[in-house]
Amino acid sequence: MKRWTVLVLLPALVAATFGFGAIGLGASNPPARKAPAKQAPAPTPPPIPAPAVAEEPRDQGTLDITSDQDLELLQQDHAYVARGNAIAKRGAVTLMGDTIIAYYRPLAGTAAQPAAPAKPGETSQSGLDTGNTEIWRVVAEGNVHIFSGERDAFGDRAEYDKDNAVIVMTGKALKGSTLTDVVTARDSLEYWQDLELAVARGDALIVRVNGNTLAGDVVAGHFVKDAKGQDELKTITSKGNVVVTTLTDVVHGDEGAYDLDSQLSVVFGNVKATHKESELEGQSAEVNMVTGISQVFPGPGERVHGLFVRESLAPSAPAAGSKPPAGAH
Repeated sequence: MKRWTVLVLLPALVAATFGFGAIGLGASNPPARKAPAKQAPAPTPPPIPAPAVAEEPRDQGTLDITSDQDLELLQQDHAYVARGNAIAKRGAVTLMGDTIIAYYRPLAGTAAQPAAPAKPGETSQSGLDTGNTEIWRVVAEGNVHIFSGERDAFGDRAEYDKDNAVIVMTGKALKGSTLTDVVTARDSLEYWQDLELAVARGDALIVRVNGNTLAGDVVAGHFVKDAKGQDELKTITSKGNVVVTTLTDVVHGDEGAYDLDSQLSVVFGNVKATHKESELEGQSAEVNMVTGISQVFPGPGERVHGLFVRESLAPSAPAAGSKPPAGAH
C-alpha cells in the first residue's frame, strides 16, 4: 500500500460525514399562516440563506492518503492523485473511492516554496507538503464511501469545495445513513458546512427508525450545535410533492416542516390526508409523528372536505361444508 501524509491547512472534509436528515437549499420557506385556535403552533423552519463563501482560516489538520495502485503528483495541475482503493483520512472522517484527487494551492499571502533537497537514498517530491499550501478541493470517483462514527454516505462521485464549504455527492444509488435515519435521493446529497445544512435533491426520501417517512422533491435538514459542540438535527423542511407517512396516516402537500423537539410535522398547500380508506382535504395539516394522528385545517374562507368510509361490517364467508343458518335462502 502506498501512502502520502500531507500536512496542509484543511477544513473538515465532510463535517462529520454530512449530518443526514436533509431538505431543500434554494427551496422557499413555507409561507406563514395563522393557525386555528385549537391548533398547536406550527414549527417554523429556519430561513435557508444563499450559499456564502467561507471565511478564512479554518482548522488545520493532516490529510493521510493511501492507495493500492499508485500515488502521483501532478505539479502542473497542483494535484495529488491516488488510484486503486484510495483512502483519505482526516481525524474521524474517512473518504474512500477508486480514485481520489486532492488539489492544493499556496496559502493566501504566501508563495509555494520548493521542497527541501532529498536526503541520500530518497526521492525529492517537489511541491509536496511545504507548510505553505492548502488542500482546497477533493474529488473522489468510483465506489465512493464516506463515513465518520455511525454516519455513512455512498455514491459514485463526491466533491469537496473548501471555498464554499460544501461537499456534493452524486451517483446512481445515493444513500446516507445514521442510527435513526436512512436518506436516499436521485440527484445529489449535499452538506453545507457553514450553513449547517444537509440537502437531498430529487425524489428525496428519509426513512426513520420508527417507520415514519418524509419525502419531497427537495428535503433539507437544519442542524444546531449541542452542549458538546456536535451537530444535532433540529428541523427538517421539504418542498415539492411532499409526503409524510406514519404507521396510520399518509399526508400529501406542497411544502412541509418537521420539528424534532415537538415531534410535529406541518404540511402546507393542497393537503390531502388519508387514514385507511378515509380522506381529508384542506390547506394545511399537522401530523403528530409519535401517535401518527393527523389533523387537517382549511385556508382562509375555505372549508375542509372529508370523505369517511366506515370499515366493512359484513360477516366473513361461512366455512366450506357448513350449513346456512335457519331462514337463510
